[in-house]
Amino acid sequence: MTLNNLHFFITLILTSIFSNYSETGKSDIISEFNRIETTPEILNFSNKFEINNTDGHLQGIQEFENEHGKYVFMTGSSDLYSYCSVVKLGNENKVVSINKLMEKPFKHAGGFQIFQNYLAVGIEDNSAKNKSKVCIYDISEPENPLAKPIAISERNGEPLRSTAGCVGITKYKNKALIVVGDWDSKNLDFYSVDFDEINNSAFKKISSIDTESISKKDWINIEWHSYQNINLFNIDEKLYLIGLGQTKNQIILLIYTQLQRYQMIFFCKKIATKTFNCTNDCSFKAGAGIEYANEKFKVFACAYNIKSISYLNVFQSK
Repeated sequence: MTLNNLHFFITLILTSIFSNYSETGKSDIISEFNRIETTPEILNFSNKFEINNTDGHLQGIQEFENEHGKYVFMTGSSDLYSYCSVVKLGNENKVVSINKLMEKPFKHAGGFQIFQNYLAVGIEDNSAKNKSKVCIYDISEPENPLAKPIAISERNGEPLRSTAGCVGITKYKNKALIVVGDWDSKNLDFYSVDFDEINNSAFKKISSIDTESISKKDWINIEWHSYQNINLFNIDEKLYLIGLGQTKNQIILLIYTQLQRYQMIFFCKKIATKTFNCTNDCSFKAGAGIEYANEKFKVFACAYNIKSISYLNVFQSK
């Protein structure tokens, strides 16, 4: 067993339409964040499927539950294809499917998020680093093979800038809102589409943040790190972007948005930090994710690869 000091950052995005920022709302979220235990519960699961672990590893993890049961989804990369594995949780936690998503060059399925029955993930060419696809999958039948994406947005052009290493998704004001982090999350791109038209619809880019050029005024520190997962939440009509990565500090960011001439403009401010301790070869650098339900946070971390017996770390509120 190994013990690593790993670091998890939360990006809090507060969205307001011509209204004032709520300090009360911020304090509530930070208080709940501070209640997350930094020592994990440990889950194990078994696997009998063949997986290509060459030149790749797990990238993100999310929990999912519906009438079929409770599951953990994990995206991954290899030298030949990108994939998504599904673990069913219960009396025996076990892998129930390994889904190939795309073939080389789109062999890197990065950090991702599940909202309702939709899984949003960026699948990129991590060799040329000049193209990627932001894909939405319907996971209503979690034990069935994943069908083709119900929506795809193409990103092509400048190397590094056209990647999609991590993706978040939520619903906001009848819109499906997606945020995409490029290489090392240097830039955050925001996309939207009418939520009722998410199937077979192209997402429109509505805003971008260049984390190197934005003002760091009033940030608790000016550091920005390489974040491998970003998750997006609508909490009481305020948007919170939560990111995870192995860095020097655990970081919380606040992004304030306001509607100007029918366009959302995003700003951000770093407001808090926290550090978590991972065990059993799990790591936020390998794969991580977070959920917010019933006013509680739950953080997940996995190891680099799935073995015959593998482990998960779960950090929950006190």
